[in-house]
Amino acid sequence: MPTEILIKSDTPIVWADTTDYAGDIGARTHQILLAALAATAARQGDKVDLGAARAAVYAVTMAIEWDVDPTPGDVCSLWWAASPSGTAATANPGGCTGEDAAYAGTAGDSLADSIMQLTLIGNLVCTTDDAPVVQFQTFMFSPEHRYGSPVVWNEAGQALEGDDIEMGIAFTPIIDESQ
Repeated sequence: MPTEILIKSDTPIVWADTTDYAGDIGARTHQILLAALAATAARQGDKVDLGAARAAVYAVTMAIEWDVDPTPGDVCSLWWAASPSGTAATANPGGCTGEDAAYAGTAGDSLADSIMQLTLIGNLVCTTDDAPVVQFQTFMFSPEHRYGSPVVWNEAGQALEGDDIEMGIAFTPIIDESQ
């Protein structure tokens, strides 16, 4: 009988705010505060250890809510600051700190220049929906290193919702299984 290679989803790693997250993309495991993220501003989340034996591919779901209707076609981009080090402030690209904080890039460059040292996971393309509608987009992503942190860049013309109740980022491991 031939062997089948199937895929299965494992427990997601979820970045969200510890104080008020109650979203639908999984249980919060790491910190990122997205509330009221201004238009053209960016925020980085805590550095995570994906494990020595990690999935080759992750289904990455981004859940974002705007305070005011964004312009259709505008984007909120999701980036990955891959690192060979598990220490928060060590070996991070583009001036990332490895901790939940505002992200402005390196001291000598603009956000737009510094973020190019990170890996683009994907762009959530906006619709005209604002709160209470949460906009979701899922991407497939293969991290370059065992460690890293997400960076959300709000490139839409409106700020994000003023609370974090439903906003977050989930990395769901996609694992090959032989049967």
